[in-house]
Amino acid sequence: RELDAERIPMQALLTQQWPTAITQDPACANKNFRIPASQHTNAEKKGKIFRQSSLLRLWKERHVVVTDDSFMFWYSSQTDQVPEDVIALKKATGVRRDDGFGRPYSFIISTKGAVLPFSASSEEEMEAWLRVIGKAIVRATTTEWDETSDRLAEQQGGE
Repeated sequence: RELDAERIPMQALLTQQWPTAITQDPACANKNFRIPASQHTNAEKKGKIFRQSSLLRLWKERHVVVTDDSFMFWYSSQTDQVPEDVIALKKATGVRRDDGFGRPYSFIISTKGAVLPFSASSEEEMEAWLRVIGKAIVRATTTEWDETSDRLAEQQGGE
């Protein structure tokens, strides 16, 4: 499978060969992505949701953790020592409900090169995941925008 900047595949986690966009990203420079599922100290939300596999399009239950530094980790189980995959949510372009997958309570995370489908166990759980993931995307992208805006204001003699 092809490596892309938004996702950090398991093979890269095992060999520490990260995609160039991840290794050159200052936010990822000193980040340890080999965190056991039970040891996230900065989790905003964690729990079980279903994720559609990219090859066979099968729905598999996964333990997912969204962190306050805008990363989303998913594991086969809560006892896993290494995540199956990681998404840098600052690379996401959005999250929204999507009923087009033939599964109730479905939603997608969009990136420049992919759409990642998920499904919750209830309407309330889906809404909670949408809020947390959406907030993480906004926080990650707004921080970069605010810093840029501040520098532009300084250069233009603004406040």
